[in-house]
Amino acid sequence: MRKLAFEVVEGTLERGGHSDDLFHHVIQTHPVMTAQEKRFLKRLSYGTIERKIEMDARIDAVSTLPARKMRPAVRTILRMALYEIYYMEQVPNAAACHEAVELTKKKKCARYSSFVNAVLRNAIRDPLPLEKQPDWIRYSLPEELMEHLRAQYGKKTAGRIAASYLEQSGTVTLHIDSNKIRPEQYGEELKKRQISFWRGNYIDQAIVVEHIQDISTLPGYRKGWFFVQDESSMLPVLCAGIRPGMRVADVCSAPGGKTMHALIQLKGEGWLTARDVSEKKVEKIRENIERFGYSNVCCECRDARVTDEKNKGKMDVVLVDVPCSGIGIIGRKPEIKYHAMEDAAQLIERQRQICRAGAELLKPGGVLIYSTCTINCAENEENVRWMEEHLGLHTQSLDAWIPQSLQNKMTAGGMLQMLPGLQKSDGFFVSRLTL
Repeated sequence: MRKLAFEVVEGTLERGGHSDDLFHHVIQTHPVMTAQEKRFLKRLSYGTIERKIEMDARIDAVSTLPARKMRPAVRTILRMALYEIYYMEQVPNAAACHEAVELTKKKKCARYSSFVNAVLRNAIRDPLPLEKQPDWIRYSLPEELMEHLRAQYGKKTAGRIAASYLEQSGTVTLHIDSNKIRPEQYGEELKKRQISFWRGNYIDQAIVVEHIQDISTLPGYRKGWFFVQDESSMLPVLCAGIRPGMRVADVCSAPGGKTMHALIQLKGEGWLTARDVSEKKVEKIRENIERFGYSNVCCECRDARVTDEKNKGKMDVVLVDVPCSGIGIIGRKPEIKYHAMEDAAQLIERQRQICRAGAELLKPGGVLIYSTCTINCAENEENVRWMEEHLGLHTQSLDAWIPQSLQNKMTAGGMLQMLPGLQKSDGFFVSRLTL
């Protein structure tokens, strides 16, 4: 398992891959893996990626060679072994050291095996006092990102956000298609299978399940009774007020969660166009829609930044869930944090180009829903203000569309910011604007 975990960790941290893609590739290429082995693989892989900054600090505290100067393979092996030592109690320290040395040999780094053994023994004998380290090391968050959160939300809230990224819930949120089965009925189906679940915190159609390794084994998967979607990601369509008969465009649709939610609201009447920039992404949307069985939808490969002359001024609702820095979902995709600030600076102009082209699709009185999975003001509130100033759009209160528990002064002004650690969800932003 450690050799497979190495592929995920090294591919993510040293080669810029995506942890989810790498993990699922390993699973698919090793189909005989037991459920216990999969859990071990996932815990070790994602945990090491998540705690990289802390692991490097632990290495630097006991090594004559700092982590940043080590060979990538050696650095990866040390990070993994230290994660086992400090966070996987079921693994004896001696076993973690032995397996790390063996993995060093398998990765053709045998001449570093004594070094790896010495660093790990030193780390066990003289552990880094984590409680005395700066908060960015304690939370294993890049210092620049930690300072950014503190500047925007204050020290206390920034700490709660950062701590939430490290919480491992092991849950999956399902969005139930209430056109096919009521949430309470689906709950009865789960009870029959003795599957642990509870209802969502904010939205009636949400059901949270835990300890599920493969969602395709859940009741109703083939029938399109549900799809996976965090509650925060259900808010854009909820705030859009989509009704049967409307014309809707989802311009950055993949993998299709908001598209499917919109189709549920349309109830087979009206029309929706689901778009994304690559054929690979569009194919993923098609696969999800096919499972749901809706037909009043057209999937298109289209750059959301480019004006669509054919449909200009024809849409009742345009969903604009732009590519963003992803700071709100670091808890589920930990590698995001290592390039989030760089991505945020580069994406704003692209986001505004998408908003401009999206606004051109609206008919008079139409609604544009702007959303991101980040908690960065420059990508959220500042982009909304830009749309008001440059696109002739106006914010509209969200309070008629969202649960009372989420209503506040900000939502009355047409914007909602969900913060991980404060709300029971991912970090997410949504705004309702009208033409």
